[in-house]
Amino acid sequence: MSEIKGDMSRTPSPDGGAKEAQVVPVVDIDDGFDPQFVKRTMRKVDWRLIPILIAMYTISLIDRTNLATARAANKVKMDREIGTGYGQRYTIITLTFFIPYIILEIPSQIGLRYFGVRNWLSAAVFLWGIIMICMGFAPNWNTLAGLRAVLGVFEAALFPGCAYLLSCWYPRRSMASRNVLFYTSSAVLGNFATILGYAFSLMNGTRGLSGWSWIFIWFGILTVIIAIIAYFALVDFPDRATFLSEEERHLVLTRIQRDRADSVHDPLTWTKIVKYSKDFKPWLFAWFFMSATVSSYALAYFLPVILADLGFTNVQSMVLNIPPNAWSVIPALVTGYIADKFRHMRAAVVIFSAICIIVGTAMYSQLGANQKVARYAGIFIAVQGGNCNVPLVLSWAQTSIRAQSKRAFMAAVVVCFGGLGGILASVAFNQNEAKKGYRSGVIFTMVINAVTVIGAAVLHFWMRNQNRRAERDSKVLEEDVNFRYQG
Repeated sequence: MSEIKGDMSRTPSPDGGAKEAQVVPVVDIDDGFDPQFVKRTMRKVDWRLIPILIAMYTISLIDRTNLATARAANKVKMDREIGTGYGQRYTIITLTFFIPYIILEIPSQIGLRYFGVRNWLSAAVFLWGIIMICMGFAPNWNTLAGLRAVLGVFEAALFPGCAYLLSCWYPRRSMASRNVLFYTSSAVLGNFATILGYAFSLMNGTRGLSGWSWIFIWFGILTVIIAIIAYFALVDFPDRATFLSEEERHLVLTRIQRDRADSVHDPLTWTKIVKYSKDFKPWLFAWFFMSATVSSYALAYFLPVILADLGFTNVQSMVLNIPPNAWSVIPALVTGYIADKFRHMRAAVVIFSAICIIVGTAMYSQLGANQKVARYAGIFIAVQGGNCNVPLVLSWAQTSIRAQSKRAFMAAVVVCFGGLGGILASVAFNQNEAKKGYRSGVIFTMVINAVTVIGAAVLHFWMRNQNRRAERDSKVLEEDVNFRYQG
């Protein structure tokens, strides 16, 4: 929302405090600031905040999905040594990660403020790096499944923490583009892990360990290194930012206050959690997010099998996994720009991406295409849809609310359902249906994204109606007279 009819909220002082509420007519969130100073300050924020978050989330994506890389690179040995090739064991191992990951999303947000961003997130990354190294020495599939569950405990802190942190630094008109940059960069870089994982697997037999073990060990070591870097590089919330001058900190806080009147921290408590749970919006956005992650996780875990079904070797499958994700950066940046530039088209870009998932899934499966080229093209379209909608839904959700505590709750609930999407992908894409092209999983993915298309359209018209009522009847939205929905 670039124009505000009147600022009825508190305006932050340079030290992060707040003055008494007063009517301050504001034309733009940058009104009164030198444009070059705004640009220079936000560029400084971008460089300090986003690269380290990209590095941390990249290794997060790698570590939660490198089970597929390890099995694709060294399947016969892995199945023989720890018994992953029997029945539903591989599905169980993929699934155990998501149970604690989902349960601990909301509690992790409480710890973020209490312990501080640097301590909380870098410690989480460090600890799951140790777990990754331990996975390389797992003597059986049960141990590997248990370690995957512990991995989910520590990874639960990162993604909702990153989403919440980004929303606290940027006004709504910059949120989609920053989320897209953060997520798609991580997704693309994460896919190069398949090649790196294959290189690690060539150490097969070194020190008596198989290639799949070395994949876990080396990625674990890399995770620990990134955690150490993060401890020194991470920045805290704007009101605690020491890398900014007092004037720069005042700029950041004032822009947030003018945009949505929630620059002042309010802690997330269990009472507020109960209150926010009664709002339908977090749950609807959570569904949108889940529908995108079902597709993304299915391709992350089962794409090597799908490519093998098309006649490609293991090495070819690892290489062919990269181009679809690299391509998805272009439409993701375009849709992110559209969402921020034309802020009442956020629903439109989410709907478009969900349709891409439906069409792409039909194409790469045996439902819609028999030709190898057409099915591989479908993978491009499906990956595009998923990689676009994850950051688009996350940013739309954060622009539809205000108050820092609710922002933390929204991030946790939405990302929590992303974990649920991982469970559903693990179950729906049943290993027993591999020879049938995962028919049940394919149909399920298409159906839940069709529901997203309908739900996003309904939410768009509801938001338009609420905005009209606010203008016509002075209805207060999100407990702020100046707040308007962007859909």
